[in-house]
Amino acid sequence: MEQIRTLLVVDSDALFLESFRSSLEGAFNVLSAQTEAEALDLLARKKIDVMLLELVLGEGGNGLDVLKRVKESMPDFPVVIHTGQPSVESAVEAMRLGAYHYISKAPKVEELNSLVEKALAERELKRDYELLREEVQRVSGSMVGMSSSMQRVYESVQRVSMTDVTVLITGESGTGKELVAREIHAASKRSQRVFVTVNCASLVKELIESELFGHQKGSFTGASATKLGKFELADGGTIFLDEIAELDVHLQVKLLRALQEKEIDRIGGTSPIPVDVRVLAATNRDLNVMTERGSFRTDLFYRLNVYPIHLPPLREHREDIPLLVDHFLRRFGASLNKPSITVRPQALELMMQYDWPGNVRELENILQRAILLSPGASIEPEHLPKEMVDSSIPVVDGESLPVIEREARDTAARVAIYRTLERTGWNIKESAKLLGVPEKTLYDKCSRLGIRLRGGQVGG
Repeated sequence: MEQIRTLLVVDSDALFLESFRSSLEGAFNVLSAQTEAEALDLLARKKIDVMLLELVLGEGGNGLDVLKRVKESMPDFPVVIHTGQPSVESAVEAMRLGAYHYISKAPKVEELNSLVEKALAERELKRDYELLREEVQRVSGSMVGMSSSMQRVYESVQRVSMTDVTVLITGESGTGKELVAREIHAASKRSQRVFVTVNCASLVKELIESELFGHQKGSFTGASATKLGKFELADGGTIFLDEIAELDVHLQVKLLRALQEKEIDRIGGTSPIPVDVRVLAATNRDLNVMTERGSFRTDLFYRLNVYPIHLPPLREHREDIPLLVDHFLRRFGASLNKPSITVRPQALELMMQYDWPGNVRELENILQRAILLSPGASIEPEHLPKEMVDSSIPVVDGESLPVIEREARDTAARVAIYRTLERTGWNIKESAKLLGVPEKTLYDKCSRLGIRLRGGQVGG
């Protein structure tokens, strides 16, 4: 059952309020106010979804003053200005003060319903985005690694971020494809707009078209209200289509049209809707093979594959494991009240030998569990999964221990250098100063430890 939204209509004309309320009956729960004081009182006492505000109010009131006061206390609350005396000046000022939209008086129910749903959806997406931004800042540097393969990924992200081209991100499950998509969005000119994610594999086949492109009221059984699709909700921002290979051929055609024409068709719609959306897609399958077999359209593949970024499996850049371990220990150690927890060399060696079929996601989960299992300040081999220990060669005999200790020292050096380089924005001169060594020494250490400097430089 569709939720009926509560609309607060603020207008000094009592006759208009009565007739407008009647026209919206059944579509909205309508509250009304004729003055600024009444409007603010209702906002304080009632749960209201959207406010429809006239510019000219009774008792000398000014709608822009109401808008300003509402935005001071509720910056995310959607306010739509409606007026019988529209002007460019008032529209510009209303939008500057934070109005969601500016329309002519007495809009049609269908138009208003669509506007309200879009305003509420965008508010929810904005809240999600702010939570995401806080999380990204909290775990800054989530794309961790100094290997040559990860450096190529960083360079690709930087190169493509300031463009609007479509990007296809490939790699096994758990390699961090969504993280790369979020990094691209965060560094792009659309970073202040919404980032909408769609997992094409998790949606019910019969509903995915409606989810992506929306539907009109009455277009099929159960469509009791118009629904905006993800493409409309992402207008002005970025949409990330994960598991893109799971789309059936019919939806591939509609997606191709959206990419080519920059417009979409709702189910049951009579005219196309323009959308300004940057598309990022990801898959863990080989789309080249799928196009040869005819299960994925060749023309869509070419449209998506304008700029490909491939994420290597963790087993192909094992040298990044110590850095990832350090990153996750700091992240989860703080949240699990073990901020000083470390990994014993023998446990780290087991991680270095393991093949990581679940990639970085598996490493993240195993470390989180190991922190919980460890009663002390360090993670031992017994805190790791049995299959990891069983699949590795013995590493704790007398001959191997000096090797482990040397590798542990090298790991500590890599982590210290990496943290310092990250802190200084990969500035060698500043990093050498902070580490208390000459620049040449730092270059030599980077060369010996296999640290690739950002920008393609290699130590030494």
